[in-house]
Amino acid sequence: MASIKLDFHLMYFKRKPIDEPSIARVKSNFKLFDFGSDYTYFFSILPANNKDLRALTDSLQSILEGDYCLINIVYEQGRPFVVGIRTDWLINQVGNLSSDLNDLIAKVLNNWHNQYSLFNLKYSLFYKEYQQAVNPDLLAKSYFFQFVLLLIDDLYTQILSKSTKNFKEIDLRRIKEVEAQITYDFKKSTPSINEMAKMAGMSVSKFKSLFSELFSTSPHQYILDKKMMYAQGLLKTGKYSITQVAYQVGYHHPSGFTRVFKQKFNYSPNTSYFEKS
Repeated sequence: MASIKLDFHLMYFKRKPIDEPSIARVKSNFKLFDFGSDYTYFFSILPANNKDLRALTDSLQSILEGDYCLINIVYEQGRPFVVGIRTDWLINQVGNLSSDLNDLIAKVLNNWHNQYSLFNLKYSLFYKEYQQAVNPDLLAKSYFFQFVLLLIDDLYTQILSKSTKNFKEIDLRRIKEVEAQITYDFKKSTPSINEMAKMAGMSVSKFKSLFSELFSTSPHQYILDKKMMYAQGLLKTGKYSITQVAYQVGYHHPSGFTRVFKQKFNYSPNTSYFEKS
């Protein structure tokens, strides 16, 4: 998997008087998108030849006021993306914050560097889609809110980890993250139980026990059921052949897919779904 580099800065901005044409140039030069209210949170795309925040932060003095967290994301040799969030808004979303925000964000971003992290998966997919998107700005907005939600969720998990009474809840959250990673793209081969446990950072026996408690079935049966339900939905549209659907859920040979599908639903994928409804 390609390398993603992350760093962040907690900064205070004091808005400087500047004319509207200059503000417009800042927004244009850095492709600055205000997704919040008066830049409560925003997204920026830096020029390809400028991978540090200095030029951007200098320019943001004309727009921002207050304390901000700026997260810089660089994927391979692509253009850097920057997410900015007002720290007071971020703290309000997380809840009771007794820990140092700087320390919490550092721990979250360190976890995100892991190749198995949900952030790593989602950002890799975003970057690939962004290069070919008909409307890249709209795509960026969609992924931006996923990014903010993931950040808030992981900050909350870090807060929970401060207390031993929350260890089980944290483990269950990790398993939910593994489930989300695996079911995000069914075309990929299903990891082994050992790999899933490693992704969750726990022993195989503990992973299997907590997964069963959370989803009332084994990991592989759960993923298999999700794949077949997704396949059934695709087939019902009438837009895809069995071969195409088989590929979408990770089968290289339609015969294997047909066998598993029939075991799940007691009828072949060749059957008319309108007759079965």
